[in-house]
Amino acid sequence: MNENLNQGEKPAGEESQPIENPIAAEPENSPVAEEPASEPVVETPAVVEIPADEAAAPEVEPIAATPAAGDKKWYVIQTLTGQEDRVKQALELTIRQQNLQDRVAQVLVPTEETVEIKGGKRVEKVKKMYPGYVFLEMFLDEQVWYEIRQTPGVARFIGTKVRPTPVSGREMQRVLKQLGKEGKLLEIAFEKGEGVRVISGPFRGYTGTIDEVNAEKGKLKILINIFGRDTPVEVNVEHAQKIV
Repeated sequence: MNENLNQGEKPAGEESQPIENPIAAEPENSPVAEEPASEPVVETPAVVEIPADEAAAPEVEPIAATPAAGDKKWYVIQTLTGQEDRVKQALELTIRQQNLQDRVAQVLVPTEETVEIKGGKRVEKVKKMYPGYVFLEMFLDEQVWYEIRQTPGVARFIGTKVRPTPVSGREMQRVLKQLGKEGKLLEIAFEKGEGVRVISGPFRGYTGTIDEVNAEKGKLKILINIFGRDTPVEVNVEHAQKIV
């Protein structure tokens, strides 16, 4: 019995050794031993996720943020007189090409329609209110400032050397009010005290002296000598001619 028990215990001891020996005897260059070296590859996805989170942060490209409407102000750039319309077209092209529509609201060359009297005839024409200047309503940042200055025909921004100066609200309101004015302004070459001759109308052929000029109505009040006394009469400016 003892011998059988001893013989029975021995195989149990022998079975435990084969379980432990293969692990202890595993060579260093075996595939199992190389597994720790491959562990960093498993963590690679976690490393890739970090820049993805950073790219989603809004601070990466703050210049792309759309400014509020109240942030836009009016600025003035100087150009050569007579080149205002050409520079306006060049600025509008720059705005489209550089995708600045959210920061530059409009480009404006203030004009007014006038009527000039030449040879007794009314001649209508469009006149620049501010020759040599172009107005821009925009949100000013570094990109906008750079792109506008690089546009052909732009001489400089009105302001300091460091930064453009926006037009005051009162001044710009006056400009816009002039643009919205109904009717055409009459550019009259006559002045009070000048001698004129009436060339048309019921007082045709009479001469007199201008007593008053009404540019809004396009009228002249002329003092004409009728029956030995100066009588004020009102005529249209196109019905009068200067006495040379």
